[in-house]
Amino acid sequence: MLSEAERRSLEEIEQRLLADEPRLARTMNRRVRPWLFYALLLVFGGLTVLLTVIGAFGPAFQCMLVTAGVLLVRKYPLRLR
Repeated sequence: MLSEAERRSLEEIEQRLLADEPRLARTMNRRVRPWLFYALLLVFGGLTVLLTVIGAFGPAFQCMLVTAGVLLVRKYPLRLR
């Protein structure tokens, strides 16, 4: 936890960064690239369907787990500190 003085200092630094370098500030606030999300869903979702149709249930289950993981990470992004 940050103290109140540290929190104010951090907010001041963020405001200065936003004023001085708005492009950098926008870049740092972006989420995961949307094309990567859709590509992973398409590939692993498609593999899940294909493998289920041909009867390979073990690999289909693994692809389904990856697809579910991608959806979870999209909804609840990881916050690394």
